[in-house]
Amino acid sequence: MAAVEPKVSIIVPIYNVEPYLKQCLESIAGQALEEIEVICVVDGSPDNCLAIANSFAEEDSRFQVINKENTGYGDSVNTGIRAANGQYLGIVEPDDWVATQMYSELWTAAEKHGFPDVVKGDYWRVTLSDSGEEVYGHSFHHDYVQPVDSLFTVEESADLLFLHPSIWSAIYKRSFLEEKQVAFLPIPGAGWADNPFLMDSLVAAESIVYIDEPVYYYREYIGSSTTVDPQMIVDRWLDMDDIIRRRGISSRKVLEAHYSRGCWTVKTLAENYSGSTVASDGILTIMGKLDGRAIIQSKKINAENKKAYLMQLPLKERLKLQFAARV
Repeated sequence: MAAVEPKVSIIVPIYNVEPYLKQCLESIAGQALEEIEVICVVDGSPDNCLAIANSFAEEDSRFQVINKENTGYGDSVNTGIRAANGQYLGIVEPDDWVATQMYSELWTAAEKHGFPDVVKGDYWRVTLSDSGEEVYGHSFHHDYVQPVDSLFTVEESADLLFLHPSIWSAIYKRSFLEEKQVAFLPIPGAGWADNPFLMDSLVAAESIVYIDEPVYYYREYIGSSTTVDPQMIVDRWLDMDDIIRRRGISSRKVLEAHYSRGCWTVKTLAENYSGSTVASDGILTIMGKLDGRAIIQSKKINAENKKAYLMQLPLKERLKLQFAARV
């Protein structure tokens, strides 16, 4: 445990990532912001991850290790949140790594803007990371999310909801998460648990700051979405829909972003899971919750996602919407 109250508690949910874990934890240990605590939650990992995490805790008093039975990513992060002491919380995926200045920059932005509920940064997409010839590219957040370095809410700007959840390139005020009862769903495995957390944390936040500076290195595994259980894809969008309804969200901008994700989900299911009853039933369920007029009139939902939505409609209804859009 850190000798002084940490400014940021960094939670690392760990399962079966032995080849990457040392690099991840070294990048955290070398942070320019020294007032941190690092909570390594080892989720019953069958490899050598526990020993690696323990070795860091033995050398650095800011590290602590929680070893528990396997219950999944979401429950592991919640376990770390309950053990945290920092004013803010951060999450680092154990197969990624962070820039040396990550938490100092996010903390500086928090101080500058009066300690908002969420402070988020940009990140690097790292492809071919196991080849020895890594390729680094800007995320889709870069030069897209507005405003930059200024306070806002998602009702004022929902740009962050249109993109990859990237919940790990942010810090969250611990008191805010507790007060608003924002937590991860304790679903099995990893299961895209970041999607509902993104929605819940941002729609509940009363103040958000985004800095357009890449501070995190995300290993991007190309083509991995095609191996995902279609039921999980359906369930995660429905989880986000439940959050919007539970929180009483009626903001046009938030709903537009939510419908965009819905259209993308329909497109993904239709293109990758042909013949699957789970996928076809899921498409029907999601289509019943989307607002066709809002989708067709949106200038932010891309054409491919709109087309995927329209192609699931009966011809008469599709033509009616397309005609209304031209009027």
